[in-house]
Amino acid sequence: MMTFRKNSIAFAIISMAVILSACNSKTKKTYTVEGSQDVHNFTTSPATERLTDPHDSLLYSFVTVGCNRIDKDDITKDNPSTANLEEIKKTFEEVANMKPLPDYFFFTGDMVYGYAKFDTAKLAKELTGWRTLYESSALAKTGIKMVALPGNHEMLISKKTNTGMAEENIWNRIMSPFIYGSNGPKRGGKDSLDADESRLDYSFDFRGSHFIILNTDAMGQECKGPVYWIDDDLTSEQAKNPQHTFVFSHIPAYGAPEMNGPGEQLQNDSTFWDVLEKHHVDAMFSAHNHVYCRLLPHKGKTTMLIAGNGGSPLNEHCTDAQKFYGYTLVKVYKSGKVLCYSYGRPVPKGGYMAPVDGPTICKDSANISWGAN
Repeated sequence: MMTFRKNSIAFAIISMAVILSACNSKTKKTYTVEGSQDVHNFTTSPATERLTDPHDSLLYSFVTVGCNRIDKDDITKDNPSTANLEEIKKTFEEVANMKPLPDYFFFTGDMVYGYAKFDTAKLAKELTGWRTLYESSALAKTGIKMVALPGNHEMLISKKTNTGMAEENIWNRIMSPFIYGSNGPKRGGKDSLDADESRLDYSFDFRGSHFIILNTDAMGQECKGPVYWIDDDLTSEQAKNPQHTFVFSHIPAYGAPEMNGPGEQLQNDSTFWDVLEKHHVDAMFSAHNHVYCRLLPHKGKTTMLIAGNGGSPLNEHCTDAQKFYGYTLVKVYKSGKVLCYSYGRPVPKGGYMAPVDGPTICKDSANISWGAN
């Protein structure tokens, strides 16, 4: 039985530093990261992470990104998806042309504007528009599996109103092709859920790794994750001895610096992160903060990676180095090494919805295997 510490905001305000370095940097940069009990230094890689063992080989790879929806004032009838068309089309095109192709594309929420209030037809129209956008892209024809999970814009009735059952039902119906499991928690249970979340929180295995998909805005559990279900799922998974475990959510457990106030990161007690570390989860991938940011809460343990730079207006607290749109590629090797690469392009000079006017380059890279850092 887990003991919950009544400390939701202490978890939210732990001091951390951005770990973001250009891939062509020739010098190492060291950051001090403070945890609840730990203070340690973390040194970034001075150049693009690459294999050093010539006998190692790629086992599989995946792409992750979230937050591509446009602002309310920019919604027009000729763009029913409410997506940032220029950025998402460029991302779809580039991923579709990768060699080798990734096995999965994890879209971590806020793909449409949502906040449908009580006009459920509005959310359905936007999600249908997004499906049309994706299904007409070259990416949809590659065989890469698109896994979509909801964000607050899809789940909440409005910015200040809780999740509605209608929103969850609409998501499960329209986004069904992008849901890859149904083993999640039912209504009630140890997480005291108000609805059946079995297709919004779920897990699956792939090539010796375990993947957990989370809805961090479930009914009655806004800005939280189902901690007890996660712990039970990972405990039962131990018998399979997975080589890697990855968690995907919209809202991060730890927000980026200056972006980690109430509503910007999970409000679970700190037990949430304790569970991930107890089970040696390699990394948690999220969005919600409109930025790319890589954090290491505790040395040698789980990485928190935020890839919320899909095309929504970037957070006002972004540093100059963080002002780019793109996606993150993760490569898993037979040796057990897990390398991540953040690819980005500059915000268009004509505004965030303007045509892309700069190249996509590697902005950051790291070995995010459990115990690597």
